[in-house]
Amino acid sequence: MHRTYDAPMPLSQDQLEAFAAVAHHGSVTRAATALHLSQPALSRRITGLEERLETTLLSRGRGGVTLTDAGRRLLDFVEAQRALEEELLGELEPTPAAYRGAVRISGLSSLIVPVVVPALAPFLREHPAVQIEVHREVDRRVVEALTAGRADYAIAQEPASAPGIAELHLGDEEFVLIESRVHRTRPDVFLDTGPRDDTTEQFFARQPARLRPRGRITRSFMHDEPGILRGVELGLGRAIKPRHTLPRRSAVRIDPRYAPVIRPVFLQYRRQRYYGRLHEAITTRIEAAVRARLQRA
Repeated sequence: MHRTYDAPMPLSQDQLEAFAAVAHHGSVTRAATALHLSQPALSRRITGLEERLETTLLSRGRGGVTLTDAGRRLLDFVEAQRALEEELLGELEPTPAAYRGAVRISGLSSLIVPVVVPALAPFLREHPAVQIEVHREVDRRVVEALTAGRADYAIAQEPASAPGIAELHLGDEEFVLIESRVHRTRPDVFLDTGPRDDTTEQFFARQPARLRPRGRITRSFMHDEPGILRGVELGLGRAIKPRHTLPRRSAVRIDPRYAPVIRPVFLQYRRQRYYGRLHEAITTRIEAAVRARLQRA
């Protein structure tokens, strides 16, 4: 006599889509807009999924929606399911070895736009069904974006130190102090990307006391690395920049009194049981391009 077991009911794809959208956007309101649903309808899908799994998936607070441990595990499942689906669709396309999907990258502006995007460009031209998104995230927000599923990759200077995040050390950036060759520079003004950018503070903390600014410095924010370089060229202030971002025959000079500061660079992504062909193709290209740039520098 054989004992039979009832197979569990499959998870609702509509509910999984609603859950992934909230995890991606960090907000029920934005997720409902993206899915063209009313907020009550989307909330019912999330509630139904939580009741089906008999666990809480999302924690709602003033700062938005965050994932519980169970939610992170479910998001891993959803991402793996999507990777399998994209791989299958790619294999069934008329064009052999076609890829499809989105590649979302956040982190260091010194490497993503000038290095990573050009490295991925030939692949993206060959596979028009693959789209790229570049997000401005810094500090711990990079890890939060990865954990919540808002980003697939991060280029960061700090180790993730978070469960579920895999990382590769790709090399090091060498930071130097630069000023304009052409214009008289405002000596106590330093240019950074934004208020969360601690590059200037970290640089001076590693310099001898005699070289540190004695008074309060003025910070001016230029959004990204190209903006900082242009600001320094125009004499708007001095800046701490990676040496490899300085073009040849630039209108800036390095102040030799200050010792360079070395900071590591990591490629980070969410740890999953299965990675599709798209993930492997993108990871290989990002790793090779960034390693090559940092080794040349």
